[in-house]
Amino acid sequence: MQSMKKGIALVTGGSKGIGRALCLRLAQAGYQVFSASRSSKLDSEIDGITQLSVDLSDGTATQSFAREFIEQYGTPDILVNNAGYGAFFEWGEFPEDEINRQIQVLFSSPIQLCRVFAPAMSKKGMGLILNLSSLATLYPLPYMPLYNAGKSALSSFTESMLLEYPNNPKFIDFRMGDVRTDFNHSASKQEDHSDSMKKAWDQIEKQLQASIPPEQAANQVFKQILKAKSGTYFGGSWFHSWFLPKVFRVLPTNLKKFFIRSWYS
Repeated sequence: MQSMKKGIALVTGGSKGIGRALCLRLAQAGYQVFSASRSSKLDSEIDGITQLSVDLSDGTATQSFAREFIEQYGTPDILVNNAGYGAFFEWGEFPEDEINRQIQVLFSSPIQLCRVFAPAMSKKGMGLILNLSSLATLYPLPYMPLYNAGKSALSSFTESMLLEYPNNPKFIDFRMGDVRTDFNHSASKQEDHSDSMKKAWDQIEKQLQASIPPEQAANQVFKQILKAKSGTYFGGSWFHSWFLPKVFRVLPTNLKKFFIRSWYS
């Protein structure tokens, strides 16, 4: 990855959680880092990190942002599509605007950024795009159908890009397990919970609090960036990054569904 040393790194959702920790890690390594999120403010001003504002729930704004970024700063050497959020609703109660927003933030905006940056990277014969997906592509979370679907679609898209771009840019589908961030706190939630929803949410909250911190997750992502090897990788604790993906390969579908239902009560 020597050719990308001290290059330009663009991270979406970089103001908090994994994104913020990754921005710090990249800046420490000498990259010129741009943090792009709806809130352009980090906890504090940090040398080496430029904070940019973009509403990723707005497709037109996302495309304009990408084109203007190239005009002003040049083609990034690294793009990390990290931004995302959860929405916890019974399907019959899922708000229409929340459906559209989830699809846009979790899937449409990342591919719109790739649409602008991947050809530009290919033309320069360099670059790396890491799409931060989720273990939910294998083990869906209850009452979060659009999160599961959005992350699965992003992983499928990344695998398609691996076929189309065998050399440059490198494409990484990074499927992260649970990370101890404020993901649950910032999720949109149905106000009136059924007993089954409450039990599922309590389990989701419990496993989140027992998961790895964002700094550890960011280090895993950073190490994969430095390897600059295209492919699909898993992150999180040992249980999430190694055990569950291995089990998925041999677990019958009906048994997997039974396990998930039982786990979330």
